[in-house]
Parts: sequence; structure tokens; C-alpha cells
Amino acid sequence: METINIILFLIPTVWIGPFWLLMLLEPESERTKDWVHGNSIFIGPLAVWILTTLLNPTGIIDLIAGNPLDFFDTMVELLGTESGTVLAWAHFVAGDIMATRWMWRKALENKISLSKTRTIVFFGVVLMPVGLLLHVILNSQNISQQAEGQ
Repeated sequence: METINIILFLIPTVWIGPFWLLMLLEPESERTKDWVHGNSIFIGPLAVWILTTLLNPTGIIDLIAGNPLDFFDTMVELLGTESGTVLAWAHFVAGDIMATRWMWRKALENKISLSKTRTIVFFGVVLMPVGLLLHVILNSQNISQQAEGQ
């Protein structure tokens, strides 16, 4: 793998790491709320996606300009390249952190326990489908318990 693609592959993860760790380790702190508030959280993955596309635009051009009936084959071909892998990874990381931030906010809003919030945040980045499932289950349980207590 070319060195530039290795570096581009690592940048989104390194960029997102501090935001994710704050949501995981200090979910209720003001520092965490300040850090994840704006859109700077997405700069790393977005910059990598744009730079990778500019360095090797043929994959995206083929995807957009190609025969719509061959879209799936073109997508498989693009993702099978180094730059396609970097594009996909930047996309995954951006989507995971966006969804994780939303789940973290909902956990705080619904006042679920610290351990449940951390579990949701952990799986939100490491294994998003599991994180999303845990978000639905744990927040629903907490909302039901709060309704019963009133």
C-alpha cells in the first residue's frame, strides 16, 4: 500500500479519537460538551475524503458517469482499490462519529446511567450496529422506568 494511502487511512481515526474518548471517558463533562458541540468533529474525515478524491478522481468519476446498470460492479471495483478503501473508511468514521454523538446526546438527555452511556458510545464507534441496538434498548428501558416512577 502506498504510504500516502496509509497516512490518509489513519488520519480520520486519529482525528476522531479525542472526541470519542471524551464521550467515552467523560460523558457528562462540560469539556466534552464543548468539544463535540460544533462541526469541527468532522473536519478530519471530510478532509481525507476530499483529498483522496482529488488525488485519484477516476473512481468517483467512473461511479457517477458510468452506466447505472453497472453501478454495483463499479462500486466493487472502486472499493477494491487503495483509494477506495480510504474513501470508504473516511465515510465510515464520519458516519460512526455522527451517529455516536447523537446517541451520546440522547443518553444524556434521557439521563441514563454512566455505564450504559459508555457502553453505547464504545460500541457506537467500534461496532455501530451493536451501538445503535444498545442505544435503542437502553434508552427505551430508561424512558419506561422514568415513566413508571412518575
